[in-house]
Amino acid sequence: MTKSADTHCPYCALQCAMTLKSPTGLTPASEPGSVPVPAETAETAALAAVTVPLLEVSGRDFPTNRGGLCRKGWTSATLLNHPGRVTEPLLKGADGVHRPIGWDQALALVATAVKDTQSRYGKDAVGVFGGGGLTNEKAYMLGKFARLALGTSRIDYNGRFCMSSAAAAGMRAFGLDRGLPFPLADLDNAGTIMMLGSNVAETMPPFVQHLKGARDAGGLIVVDPRRSATAAFTADGGGIHLQPLPGTDLTLLLGISHVVVHEGLADQAYITDRTAGYDAVVRSVNSFWPERVQSLTGVPAEMIRETARRLADGARKGGSYILTGRGVEQHVDGTDTATAAINLSLLLGLPGSLRSGYGTLTGQG
Repeated sequence: MTKSADTHCPYCALQCAMTLKSPTGLTPASEPGSVPVPAETAETAALAAVTVPLLEVSGRDFPTNRGGLCRKGWTSATLLNHPGRVTEPLLKGADGVHRPIGWDQALALVATAVKDTQSRYGKDAVGVFGGGGLTNEKAYMLGKFARLALGTSRIDYNGRFCMSSAAAAGMRAFGLDRGLPFPLADLDNAGTIMMLGSNVAETMPPFVQHLKGARDAGGLIVVDPRRSATAAFTADGGGIHLQPLPGTDLTLLLGISHVVVHEGLADQAYITDRTAGYDAVVRSVNSFWPERVQSLTGVPAEMIRETARRLADGARKGGSYILTGRGVEQHVDGTDTATAAINLSLLLGLPGSLRSGYGTLTGQG
């Protein structure tokens, strides 16, 4: 009997909809534990094995992916049947070989090690490190476990190595963590979309369909030092590819903001009604005129002006969006760069406006 279940891809922030099906007659190549693998070849066998997946994966219609999936989604079920998958506790012996042990023994060993470490060095000698792939419920329980069971203040998660710059910038500007505060489908009708530090054509392929409207309008702006697959969408006149020298995205954003301010492109009504700190932003961009920014970033001054004008024109007509990704955030100036992108969007009156906005391409399943 065939069984199916609707779910979502567990990997990136798109959360693409998929259907998992267990088809009749599909036999796993090797059930976990059914075929013993010699210890000396276990790792090699696990890496080299090609197995039949336990489940069939198909894309499902949903606003983010509209039935499409990338390679990660299509192959997500194969790891369920991989012979290298750990399905029981393993204990490494003195000979370096991992051997199965029971759950009671494994949990007792962990508890003893934690207690011993904390008795010697204090509660904070043990830390907890979570991940963005945890469900809300699991993340809540992990925090409770760390603070109540372990009594440690040392708790963090993998976002510290990726999205924390965007989170800090979001807190600085909005008092809120980072995210995408509008439906992804809103991008479909945008006349202008500026993307910084993101190569969605390779990392989030189903996302690309949402760029079609901006590309058709000639308003796709890709900021990337490389000639990436996403940047290639601008080659036929579909937009602008800005190639700043690596590490100069902040300077480029300050230069674009300079043009917005000094050419009178800023949305003054929005700024007056909904923002604070405008004068400080103006002072911060005053010394970044386009020709100077060109000398620092390698981006031609006229392209800087064209970008600012295009963003402002899009905001007045068909909508403008500014999106940031890991490429501009994982940097010594990551928080300041994300803040500069937010300030540019505020100058243009994008956040919270109809058919416009600012957001981050971030997160895990």
